[in-house]
Amino acid sequence: MTDDAHTTIPQSDQRRLQIIEGAIKVLMEKGVSGSRMNDFVKASGLSKGGVYHYFESKEDLLIGVLNYFFEMNLNQLTQQEDSNESAYWQLRNTLTGHQEMLEEMGKYNQLMMDFFAQSPHIPRIKAQFNFQYHHFHTYLSDIIQKGIDDNEFSNALDAKAIAAGMMGVFDGIGIAMMVSPELIKFPEYAIQSALAMVEGLRNLD
Repeated sequence: MTDDAHTTIPQSDQRRLQIIEGAIKVLMEKGVSGSRMNDFVKASGLSKGGVYHYFESKEDLLIGVLNYFFEMNLNQLTQQEDSNESAYWQLRNTLTGHQEMLEEMGKYNQLMMDFFAQSPHIPRIKAQFNFQYHHFHTYLSDIIQKGIDDNEFSNALDAKAIAAGMMGVFDGIGIAMMVSPELIKFPEYAIQSALAMVEGLRNLD
């Protein structure tokens, strides 16, 4: 098998991606509740049967879109290259080492907030957000706890509480972008705010 064969995307995956990318364009224009399966079919350029072969319903396709964002972008944040670094530098690198990815995600802030707003009404969407939240929260908590255990951070800290706060910085700025985009520079404001929290963790005694 040639190297090219290893890097070629199977046709089935190409068509699935084609459907998802078309759906994203529709969702950005019409929103989650305003979009219909026929809209997704038209945007995909495939037949109705071709789309339904991969996604049996609108909800299935919405989950596919959400997973696409998680797999292609957010999961990068937890791919730590050097776990031997201090907790302080692991946190800093997590926040500052993914600028391009965060900028790309910022383009879809409206859509992600729409998904978030729909999650109480669509259990499968809520379950996906819940899974990703737990995944990233555990990742941050473990790093912070390492800093506490190594006496790098104050032992008065609650690692889980601090991790939730850091995640809340990005969530809160995402909401602010929806209502006052002219005041927000993303991801700069979120990164700087979270970095200020990281600095405050340090045990300087």
